[in-house]
Amino acid sequence: MVDTGHLGKRGRIAILLPSLNGGGAERVALFLVDVLAEAGYIVDLLVAVNEGSLVDHPVAQQYRVDLGAPNEMLCAPHIARYCRRAKPDLLIAFVHSAKIMAGLARKFFPDIPLALSVHAALDIPKAYRFWLRRWCGYRPERWLYQDVLGCHVVSSALRDQVSTHFGIPPDRVQVIYNPIPDRGAVPALPEEHVGWFDRPVIMTAGRITRQKDQSTLIEAFAASGLAGQARLLILGEGILEKRLRDLSDRLGLGDNVIFGGYQPDVRPYLVRSSAFALSSVFEGFGIVLAEALLARTPVTAFDCPSGPREVLEDGELGILLPPGDVEGLARALRLLVTGERGPPQSEIVARSMERFLPARIAADYIGFVEQCLERRREGESSARSRSKLCQGHANLSSQNRAGPSSGAKAS
Repeated sequence: MVDTGHLGKRGRIAILLPSLNGGGAERVALFLVDVLAEAGYIVDLLVAVNEGSLVDHPVAQQYRVDLGAPNEMLCAPHIARYCRRAKPDLLIAFVHSAKIMAGLARKFFPDIPLALSVHAALDIPKAYRFWLRRWCGYRPERWLYQDVLGCHVVSSALRDQVSTHFGIPPDRVQVIYNPIPDRGAVPALPEEHVGWFDRPVIMTAGRITRQKDQSTLIEAFAASGLAGQARLLILGEGILEKRLRDLSDRLGLGDNVIFGGYQPDVRPYLVRSSAFALSSVFEGFGIVLAEALLARTPVTAFDCPSGPREVLEDGELGILLPPGDVEGLARALRLLVTGERGPPQSEIVARSMERFLPARIAADYIGFVEQCLERRREGESSARSRSKLCQGHANLSSQNRAGPSSGAKAS
């Protein structure tokens, strides 16, 4: 963590989340709360709906402000009320629903000093978009995000997408990678899971959703012919788990596919796996790829928008494949499990992973917040200057209409 504690209290920053679900954006938000608190800011973690797997996280417990909204898409009035009361110097909204609600609140309470954090690709098929974007495209958000103080994105490809779809000027968009979690020593593998590794394991991790497309990975595993020689371990949970289990059964994979549930720390599983595969239709970043590389686990991933290509350095650190390529993924799995394609050299990985060190990311976040606050100060200064200028013109006009005073001498 960056050492900035000597700077003292420098203002109030609010971080807005729709809930405390255990996704990547939510975890980064908690990281940012911790960073800003250490840097001397007063920090509020605003949560529209106080639910999710991170509700008991120490950072959430210490800094949480429960807005008490009925759901995440009805929290705009709650955001406005908080801002009127607490008057934050900056509000950073994470996750699409929270960003939309913050933008809407700002239309009714224009003094909200809003910045955005974007973690998911925008250039994705319409069927995978959030419902508002599926129906209306990005036009409503272009209107909602006019004149935001700044926008942070997690990959270079996302920077261009944000400027294109949200209309945010490029000079207000900053790339800040997701940090590799600083978790200390690798914990022991739970005793009840040791038996999973009685043969080579291909691992994946993430929420079980259409975005992560674990169904394609299951199909590729079946096509690889590795069943019986290796296992596929799927860590994560989600509404599509039953569908994936049914698919596995239809393909005759049986106990060759293990659904391991949500695991707060995937490293004990990574270090024992023979391969890691990411089959997402789209990503924002894909920090789990970096964790796999650090665990010396060889990696394959779909070259989806936007993140895997950047993390894997154009395929230098792992096998990149066209999204949805079942046969290509099956071949890649065979290469990794048989050892024909091993992990990159440790020195190369170490140099590459310096991009994602928590201290570096913390310093980048502090810089982003300071830039947003400076833009706000400049905006307020310009507004005061315009107000004085308008008042001066009004006074002059009033004097001209009144004419010369009665005591003035004729020329």
